Amino acid sequence: MKSAKSLSIIGIDFGTTNTAVVRIVQDDGGRIHTEYLGENGVGPFASVIAIPKEGGKLVFGREVRERRLELSDTHYIISSLKTYIGSDKEIVSGKNRYSGEDVTCAFLKYLRKNIQKNYKLDIKDAALAFPVDFSAKARRALKRAAEKAGIRLSGFSVESTAAYIANRNNEEIYKAYRRVMIIDWGGGTLDISVLDLQGTRVYENSVYGERIGGDDIDLEIAYRMHARLSANYEVDLSFDEMDAGNKDKLISACEKAKIGFSFSEEDAVIALKKYGPFGDAEVTLSYSTFKDIVIPIIKSKALKAISNAMKSAQVSASGMDAVIMAGGSSGLKPFAHAVANIFGSDKIILPENTAWSVAAGVALLTATEGEYMLNDDLGVLMSDGTVYPVFKKNNDCVGSKAGPINFSLTEDTQNAHFIFTNKDNTIVYGKLNINAKGFLQENMQLAAKIDQDQTATVFVRNRYMGEDYNKKIEINRLTFYYDLAGLPEEADEF
Repeated sequence: MKSAKSLSIIGIDFGTTNTAVVRIVQDDGGRIHTEYLGENGVGPFASVIAIPKEGGKLVFGREVRERRLELSDTHYIISSLKTYIGSDKEIVSGKNRYSGEDVTCAFLKYLRKNIQKNYKLDIKDAALAFPVDFSAKARRALKRAAEKAGIRLSGFSVESTAAYIANRNNEEIYKAYRRVMIIDWGGGTLDISVLDLQGTRVYENSVYGERIGGDDIDLEIAYRMHARLSANYEVDLSFDEMDAGNKDKLISACEKAKIGFSFSEEDAVIALKKYGPFGDAEVTLSYSTFKDIVIPIIKSKALKAISNAMKSAQVSASGMDAVIMAGGSSGLKPFAHAVANIFGSDKIILPENTAWSVAAGVALLTATEGEYMLNDDLGVLMSDGTVYPVFKKNNDCVGSKAGPINFSLTEDTQNAHFIFTNKDNTIVYGKLNINAKGFLQENMQLAAKIDQDQTATVFVRNRYMGEDYNKKIEINRLTFYYDLAGLPEEADEF
């Protein structure tokens, strides 16, 4: 324990719906935890941007959320910023073009300026959490966006694992568990970690992610409600044919109805002003209809993801000691009931203050100053069925490098297939095909590194095909373990 050492770490949870910022300060008195409220001093920052269609000043955060219906006619409303990162999506605004990296950078600049103005804190360094399914391209775009916004990244972590770290000391009983699943379901992604807890060490037995969240549910409800409006008002126009502003009006109203069902099962009236050719219109969404819409999504996506996470960790539902439910979409009643049916209601934990958990967790993890060690080998599948380890469990970590490692052909072929897998070949991380001349004993060289964003980048070259011939593959979804022996002692409650 490094209780005498003073440090200050900022954690950012760049969420699809909200972005939370937490600062962890440690001194001789222990750990102090500060949550930075967003606009108007209410909750985290709203992860939304309005980009004027004809060019002009961008509008951010809660102002967009409060003026959404008004702005939707003249602005593009980007309410799922995280889904733009690493994609080829682009927004044209007058003479300007905004990529996912651009809008994320603009939002982080806004967030940094707001905190500096209201809290006299300039965020120059921060740790950041990312969804499990974020590709290497998305992770690096996020890092570049932060750096362009003037924020140097001091650490990375998977969102669901970070959520556990933040809640680890909230209940003494948490420390008694051996195997815990964390389900972090937010507005855009579903992230799952299956953890093995051994003293101060937290082992990721599996991490699994799906790009499915509250936004997808809102959209599905909007399609169904629009179809009902078309029948009721006898307007022959599909939802896809509506302009972007009117689509956003209905999606926003459906989101409010969805949130309302977390507290009440009474019918929700969705009222719209100037909804295209429908004019002022309204439609009623019953709780039973809501369930009919969301349960197929829950079964086909969310529950399947949970099953895949357990399969990858080689554990059954009965083998789990506890299931921690985090993220806004985890509060959906049909989902909560479905998870309880799988694991038993006695294993379900609903931590308080979940809006800040991921940001706090990634800050705490960075504060330990420990190395992120691999929890499974990453290797190449050989022709005899064995796995040659490029990186080894308990030996390699973020920052490790390997190679050059020499491989040779064992048969006459013009394609060498590199299959990257874990130690017992139960997980295939990716494949790389290398052109070859077909000579036996033809030599190929492999070099690799594990970057700060927990992505392994592997390069393979074949000089027989020319000095400049090489290919690379980027591998995410690696699992790590973290030693929390250096976790700062808590001075104040969350």
